[in-house]
Amino acid sequence: MLEGIKEHAFLVTGASAGIGQATAVLLAKLGAKVTILARRENELLQTLEMLKPYTNNASYLVADINQHNVHHQAIEQTVANYGRFDGAFNNVGTIGNFAPLLEQSEADFERTLTTNTKSIWLAVQAQARYFKEQQSGGVIVNTSSWLANGGLIGSTSYSASKGALDAFIRPAALELSQYGIRINNINPGGIDTQMTRKAFNHDETVLQQFANQHPRGCLGSCLDVANTVAFLLSDAAVNITGQSITVDGGYAIAGQR
Repeated sequence: MLEGIKEHAFLVTGASAGIGQATAVLLAKLGAKVTILARRENELLQTLEMLKPYTNNASYLVADINQHNVHHQAIEQTVANYGRFDGAFNNVGTIGNFAPLLEQSEADFERTLTTNTKSIWLAVQAQARYFKEQQSGGVIVNTSSWLANGGLIGSTSYSASKGALDAFIRPAALELSQYGIRINNINPGGIDTQMTRKAFNHDETVLQQFANQHPRGCLGSCLDVANTVAFLLSDAAVNITGQSITVDGGYAIAGQR
C-alpha cells in the first residue's frame, strides 16, 4: 500500500477514458477520495460507476478545463465533499490536428497549446495557490508525452505543447518546493489509448508496426501509466520533484525516436 493515498483527496481531470480513467479507478482501489472531471458527462458517469465498487467518496464535475474558473471550482468541490484537497492529476489533453506542419493552420496550433499547455498552467496555479494558502503542502502530476522530446510526422504542434510542459515544471518545482508542493510530469510513450490510435489514423497495421518497435514488442496499457502516477502522488515519491518521468516500455532507448 502506498502511503499518502488512503483517505487523501485527489482531483483527476480527463477522467472519462484512457489514462485518466485508469488512474481514478486505481486511486479509489487504494482508498483515496476522488473528484473526476471531464467535458463528456456520459463517459464521466461511466467512470463514476467504475469507482463505486471501491469507494463511496467519489464525485464528478462536467467542465471545460480551458475556462479560468473551472480549476477553482474543482478544488472547492473536492474540499466541500471531503474536507480536504491533497493532490491533482492534470491529465486533460488533445492530440489536435495531427497533420504535417505545412497543412496545419494557426488556429490548429493555438487550440493544441491552449488545451495542452495553457490549461495545465491555469490548473497548477490554482492548485498551488490553494496549497500555499492552506499551508498544507500538496502534490501535482501533469500528463506530458514522450513526444515532448521526440517526434512523429504530424506532431509539431503536439510536441511543442508537451515540450513546453516539460520546461514549465522545472522552474515551477523550484518555486513551489518552499511551500511543500511537489510537481512532476508523466510522459507516456506508446500506450494503447484512443489518442494513440487517432495519431495513427486507426490503421491497425501501422499501429502494430509501431508496437513492434518497442523492446517489449507491444504497447503499454493505461494501468502501466496509472501505477506510476499513483506512485508520484504518494509519499513514496516525497524526494521527487521537477521531473518528467517517461513510461514508454523502452521505446526511446531503442533509438526509435
